[in-house]
Amino acid sequence: MSYYGPTDWRSNSDLALRMRDIRKGNLDLGWMKAGTEKLRFSQENPKRGFTYLDVNKGSYGYDDLPEVPRGPRGAAPRGATYDVKHQADLEPELNRKSDVWAYKVASFTEEAVSRQWDATTDVPWTDLDKYERSEELEVAYAQLCTFFTEVEMIATDLPAKWLWRMNNQFHEVKHFIATQAIDEARHAEVFRKRALVGGVGLMEALPQAEHSLKAILDGDTYGDASAFMHLLAEGNILTMFRFSEFISPTPVDKRIFQLVMQDEARHVSYGMQHLKWTIDHTPERKEQLHSALDEGESITINQFDAALTECMIVLAGKGTKPEQIAEGVKIVGQLQVKQMQEYFHRLRRAGFEDRIARSKFTPMLSQLGLTPEFTAKAAAEVS
Repeated sequence: MSYYGPTDWRSNSDLALRMRDIRKGNLDLGWMKAGTEKLRFSQENPKRGFTYLDVNKGSYGYDDLPEVPRGPRGAAPRGATYDVKHQADLEPELNRKSDVWAYKVASFTEEAVSRQWDATTDVPWTDLDKYERSEELEVAYAQLCTFFTEVEMIATDLPAKWLWRMNNQFHEVKHFIATQAIDEARHAEVFRKRALVGGVGLMEALPQAEHSLKAILDGDTYGDASAFMHLLAEGNILTMFRFSEFISPTPVDKRIFQLVMQDEARHVSYGMQHLKWTIDHTPERKEQLHSALDEGESITINQFDAALTECMIVLAGKGTKPEQIAEGVKIVGQLQVKQMQEYFHRLRRAGFEDRIARSKFTPMLSQLGLTPEFTAKAAAEVS
């Protein structure tokens, strides 16, 4: 036990006396006059249900929450009364709104809760037996699922790492990233199950991917880690999910990617809106974010591991014959360009357009003859 309270209540005579009084019916009832704000709340849209948007009023709302809330540092919920002198200090590290906040975060939270799905029952697992798949395609698919399982486990760990460090005044954000951790754990579950149900099992863990994932976990600040994970890593994974749906060998696999994409798109949207909020309200942090993405992009380039690229080539070309490999190489090349196009698009939407010219991806694209015209037009071309 690393924390001990200031009083040993087991031997406190005042507490024992008070408990005897309560048992006799002598209640204090002071808590009934807490002095909190009295407001009436109702559902704006009954079909939508009772949401955080409906309770965004007065001291309970978030619109008027200042950059630095001078409120409780413990577990007291926003809008409740609290005793500063006797409150336990949970020592939150993220106490500025710009540290964690995002435009539309309450809507993201409500969407996450309403769109949960079950990897056990919402995927038609038994239908896999209806579709013939060559062994080489099943092996390639198992390798892809192994990679996604690695990625999604770290995507589970990252929000969990920062969640408890956030001031409880920002509970809308905390609730959202709690749903994100649940989403990512479910993704790791569904990809692990898919690798196993095909009879091949898990394949090779990829060191390059793991170094990239470690870099995300080791972000110096939540803002650095969020930009790396949401904008860059999860954004790239979202593009890969769309691509993987396209090359999926069965309708069951397409269904898996449809389910995970709806979650991943929400996570990426939060990351974009968080970055936009940060830049809009604390523009002095831009250089720090640039530095974080400099390193993130450099590590991500190394993530195009041979096993990952080759398994996608085999799946895209539908086999390992020379003509199939040639077709797969062509298709996967288009994916890699698309990943960078969509990354630049996200930067522009987040108000970080000047990042495009500085991006570590730009020199790599120049080797393909795609810059500077590519970087200038990329975001505008992505719908």
